Amino acid sequence: MKKIDRFVLKSFIGPLVLTFLISTFVLLLQFIWRYMDDLVGKGLNFSDIAEFLWYACWTFVPMSLPMSVLLSSLMVFGNLGEHYELVAMKAAGIPLRRTMLSTVLASVVISGVAFYFANNAVPKAYKLHRQKYQEMQRTRPAVNVQEGIYYYGIPDYVIRVGQREDDGLYLEDVQIYDHSEKKGNRAVTMSNTGSMFTREDGRYLVFNLYDGFSYGEDVEQAKFGGSDRKNSDDSFTRIKFDTQTLIIDLSEYEGPEVNDDMYGRHQKSLGLRALGKQIDTLRMRAENRVQELVKAMKGRNYYLDFLVGGDSSVLSMMDAALAQGGFEPAYALPECTKRDFQDAARAAESIANDMTYYKKDIQYQQERLNSYRVEEHKKFSLSVGCLILFFIGAPLGALIRKGGMGMPLVVSVLLFIIYYTLSVIGEKAAIEGSMTCTLGSWLATIVFLPFGLFLTVQATIDSSLVDADTWRKLFRKRK
Repeated sequence: MKKIDRFVLKSFIGPLVLTFLISTFVLLLQFIWRYMDDLVGKGLNFSDIAEFLWYACWTFVPMSLPMSVLLSSLMVFGNLGEHYELVAMKAAGIPLRRTMLSTVLASVVISGVAFYFANNAVPKAYKLHRQKYQEMQRTRPAVNVQEGIYYYGIPDYVIRVGQREDDGLYLEDVQIYDHSEKKGNRAVTMSNTGSMFTREDGRYLVFNLYDGFSYGEDVEQAKFGGSDRKNSDDSFTRIKFDTQTLIIDLSEYEGPEVNDDMYGRHQKSLGLRALGKQIDTLRMRAENRVQELVKAMKGRNYYLDFLVGGDSSVLSMMDAALAQGGFEPAYALPECTKRDFQDAARAAESIANDMTYYKKDIQYQQERLNSYRVEEHKKFSLSVGCLILFFIGAPLGALIRKGGMGMPLVVSVLLFIIYYTLSVIGEKAAIEGSMTCTLGSWLATIVFLPFGLFLTVQATIDSSLVDADTWRKLFRKRK
């Protein structure tokens, strides 16, 4: 490797690592903001949160790499152009395409790494990430207690909190329904204010309640009262309290039954080989649903034959009635024929309902199949996107001739937003069926590929396409 290659590659690796970490951190902040209510102030261990976020970071890699390649290539070649190093290289007889050779090879390696992560690391990380989230929800029921919503996450209890502040340390309008005796709402505790927190590493959920009432119905007490009435009302009790502490033992709910295969069949949890098998299964399932629809509809038009019964007099009577604009009394059909019409109407309604059901089910099966196909294409499109975005960032930096984190950052973020938006639009259109899965998955790449080739050609011939002085002269001439 020549010195020029080592110099350019060394200049490229540093910003690449930095921008990759920054991109991952930005995506992690977005992720934390999304799950903020489920993570903060819920009695979760720091180790659980760290493990949950660690798995999430691995799923960001296929998205962080294209962004970092675009930004770092734009920064590096913008710096080389700003300090006239590209001009010196060209004066020494080294064209731009030769200068880009080492970074092109590095981008190819990065594309391979992105494919490896998308096919191997990301599915495992996504599966562990979802399992960890499910485990936190089960082992820490306080996670999902929200304002104004009845929470059923704790077996045998229903909890509602009217207002919640300070991460559960201050509650208003607390309602706790105890169903542990399996007899309905026979034990209810209500308080005006209170607090909620976990104790002993989340083993106990503790409520400190103030100024409230406890309501209960006691069947045994009603029987003990000397009444032989089998259908008498149960004994009703109401206890007013100033302070009450309610402790719910969650130890029996620990060790959650999180099935290892709970997310094992999700498209993001599968590699290419598993995706191929699942796609074949879903394709066969969709075809079977269509065949079931065809079989269900066969013979369903029997009511029409039964209606006329091959009787020409009935047909002529119907034609005459229709000619008169309706069934008049003079043209009334026999009583049995009217019942046949009612049977026909019910049969037609049944067919319409069956058609609606099969249509929705087939559409669901097709969308699910399309989602797996799109995920299969994404394994390749994201890795190829790293290479495409390099051929946009490197020549654009050479044309702009601006380095640092200013102009390159703004331009790269705008370009990546466009790239990501096109990707999302294409994927959703492909899943809905308005676009083929291949076209939808590769839409962003198809759009950006000609743009990258155009910029590469312009940078190779040292075009002044993005030179501000060139545009000023052009506008002055038009004036």
